[in-house]
Amino acid sequence: MKKTLLFTISSLLLLIFLTYPEITKGKEDGSPGGKSNSLIDGSNCTSCHNAQLNNGQGTVTISSDMQNNEYIPGETYTITVTASHPSFTTYGFELTAENQTSKTGNFTIVNSSQTQLVNGGNAVTHKMSGTLGSATKTWSVNWTAPGWASSLGSVDFYVCALNGNGNGNNSGDEIHTYIYSVTEQQTTTIDDKEEFLSIIYSNGKIIIDATNTIELINIYNIEGEIVKSIKSDSKIISTSGLSDGIYIVEMYDIFNNKSTTKVYIY
Repeated sequence: MKKTLLFTISSLLLLIFLTYPEITKGKEDGSPGGKSNSLIDGSNCTSCHNAQLNNGQGTVTISSDMQNNEYIPGETYTITVTASHPSFTTYGFELTAENQTSKTGNFTIVNSSQTQLVNGGNAVTHKMSGTLGSATKTWSVNWTAPGWASSLGSVDFYVCALNGNGNGNNSGDEIHTYIYSVTEQQTTTIDDKEEFLSIIYSNGKIIIDATNTIELINIYNIEGEIVKSIKSDSKIISTSGLSDGIYIVEMYDIFNNKSTTKVYIY
């Protein structure tokens, strides 16, 4: 009887020991991944923490160093997540970036003591050493925008944050979400004076409107190969012979100023 009771107690203690880290893992060791509340992930921190979504005094926001919330394909930017609560001191998060159909861009950790990659490198979360903050907590990570060939024109950053009251369990915590949307910078100025320039595609033609005289136009496919080169001030370029897809139009004016713009041919 004593052996049976001892075995039962030991089994219960082992079960508690094995289960407890799973309950607290999201707060202490980082999100297990796929909990950003994004459209693709379809899940958030409420699946592990007993809290109502976006309820309470806490908040979470996303910001960046992009000008006018616009990114240049292939460029790297700093993305900052800020979680806050007037009286809480423990925080956690998961951040991801998506276009209309998939995860997009590449995250690079800049503070390895407090943050780490998760979900196959498609998201960022905290480490245990990156959970403490007095009324607020910030984390920063670098994100490289998708290249010209793979950018679809817009990106949504999703974050789900845990604002913890520090009582050692998941009761009384708050979970908040936020979406930060950015768009691709469509047109570059052709000189330092910001001379007017626009490029559109219509009815099988690339139409250019520029103040300065254009001397050279190169059109690249998504493999980076030149498929058409024109050495003249042509304002209307036929796309006959080009397959549907994404192309890069590179132009030089008479002052050797360069402009690069993405065009969709369909």
